[in-house]
Amino acid sequence: MEIFVLKSDEVAAITRGTHGNPHHILGMHQCLNDCYVNAYLPRATAAFVLRINEETGEPILKYPMTEIGSQGFFTVKIEDSGAFAYKLITEGEQAAEFYDPYSFGYSVDPVNVMKVVNGDDGILSDFHVKDLFGARQITLDGVQGVSFCMNMPGATRVSVVGDFNGWDGRVNPMRRIDYTDMFELFIPGDLMNTRYKFEALYRDGNTDIFADPYAEVYEVAPGNASVLAKLEYSWSDSSYMKKRGSVSAPVNIYEVHMPTWKRNSDGYPLNYLEFGKEAAMYVKNMGYNYIQFMPLMEYRDDNGWGYDTVGMFAPTSRFGSPTEFMAMVDHFHSKGIGVIMDMVSVRDVDCISYWIDTYHLDGVRLEDEELIRALRTNLGTAGDDVMTDLRWNNEAVSRVTDFMMIPPVNRGSFTDYTCGIPFDEKDDTVWALSHDEVAYERGSYASKMSGGYEDKYADLRLLFGLTMSLPGRKLTFMGQELGGFAGFDGRTQIDWSVLEFDANSYFQKYIKELNKLYDTKNALCGDGRDLAGSALDIQEKGQVISFVRHGLDVADDVYIVCNFGLKNVTGYKLPVETDGKYREIFSSDNLKYGGEGNNNKGYEIAADGVIEVSAPALSFAVFAHVK
Repeated sequence: MEIFVLKSDEVAAITRGTHGNPHHILGMHQCLNDCYVNAYLPRATAAFVLRINEETGEPILKYPMTEIGSQGFFTVKIEDSGAFAYKLITEGEQAAEFYDPYSFGYSVDPVNVMKVVNGDDGILSDFHVKDLFGARQITLDGVQGVSFCMNMPGATRVSVVGDFNGWDGRVNPMRRIDYTDMFELFIPGDLMNTRYKFEALYRDGNTDIFADPYAEVYEVAPGNASVLAKLEYSWSDSSYMKKRGSVSAPVNIYEVHMPTWKRNSDGYPLNYLEFGKEAAMYVKNMGYNYIQFMPLMEYRDDNGWGYDTVGMFAPTSRFGSPTEFMAMVDHFHSKGIGVIMDMVSVRDVDCISYWIDTYHLDGVRLEDEELIRALRTNLGTAGDDVMTDLRWNNEAVSRVTDFMMIPPVNRGSFTDYTCGIPFDEKDDTVWALSHDEVAYERGSYASKMSGGYEDKYADLRLLFGLTMSLPGRKLTFMGQELGGFAGFDGRTQIDWSVLEFDANSYFQKYIKELNKLYDTKNALCGDGRDLAGSALDIQEKGQVISFVRHGLDVADDVYIVCNFGLKNVTGYKLPVETDGKYREIFSSDNLKYGGEGNNNKGYEIAADGVIEVSAPALSFAVFAHVK
């Protein structure tokens, strides 16, 4: 036996927007031999219940509803009737005919609900967040619509608000799932391309309106509503995607904060399409083979550099639509440039997998080892060609940089200063000359170097050459390849005008050719032959160090010499592992890079396992065996 009583306090709770269990009063309810239909329709001047054929949807009979008071609450008692299929019809501001959201049962899978209740939704579980939370287009009881679900501890009422209900939190309150803090509601109809948010009322009386953190699309900033949309894009990077995991390639990354890389003629940041065209050309020309974005998941505040993520499944709308983001990635791939996203602000494996699959990412930056393992498990063999472990070797980079910041006369021993850093030829961590190291008062790498103008740039060339030749993958933050003195503040565009000065244009050319060296020498990118021991054997004499990086063959080996002092060193005995003829193939002291021109010319013949070379002051040089 079913009993229903229309109570005034419940009606008042609905009209005030405080009712925490709307299905208890809204929708159809049996009472003995009769049934009631109740609806809250504040924008209607009149409302009707339309009985329909459950199979065909054809109308059968129309029942007028009565408004209680003037608050938009409508009801009708239908005598001698059991439950039946129906729609609501409204007249007034928005006349419409629609299925009643409160006539449907639960729109979520109870198995997924219980995974959350039992704590089986961790990063190592098989729980998929988008199978439950957010907004999902589904068909329920033969009717198409959208299932909304959120987990809201502390909330007494949660509603869906949007263009479809006048942003009125009283219209579509959600049902609390029994024994949980989860709220759900099925809203029938076509809600595509409409904006929506969630509104929560808490026990303390405060109300919060927020966008869907699981949405795939957001409205154009400065608005921040979620948008229900279907993403459609025709990719043209199939040949790139097939090839990317089949060849071993060096990893040389150009890190960018997209809003401040470059601005258009009106002073605004480039959009996705503009950025893709300009940045792909620049990155390719400079010799980087990957671009890494600081977070572009939808974020709250421009001052947070993208790390204050609010919509982890959606590219920020500040620079265009998700399909325009896809087109940007597609363009980078057409130029042979891989795309990496910094996702350290995300803890959800499903989200990261979604980005890799939907946006064809070639890698993601994560720092949590457990999350990395879970992601690999989630991706399976499909993720073999995706870089999931791009953790930064911050300790090594900081130690080397700090050493270079010491005035040359006080530097002392490089090996002592870097003691404890494992220089392993098979190191695959990222040596990141990153935004972290140049933010705010830290200043640029150029400004960190000591001494006068010429010594600063000599040391800067030495620092970049040394980090490029030591083991590990490489990353350079935007603008540092120009040798400017400004740090990164997240607001100011790169000062491209510094290239008008010889020192900066020389340094940019140096970085370009250093990148080319890294790309063409397999010894430098960790692809060398397997040896009994893979730790670098760093030889040190005075302020000069040397070491060998092993290639696939002895002919591919390269020998590095760095002079950290202010005096030119001649007759330095560089140990080599193969007899024959050697020559210097790269030197930071070359005149074309702004050096003094004291680099080695000609060839040297190995004798007793050494060649004698010059090591100019504050210089980095590379030697190789030649036939």
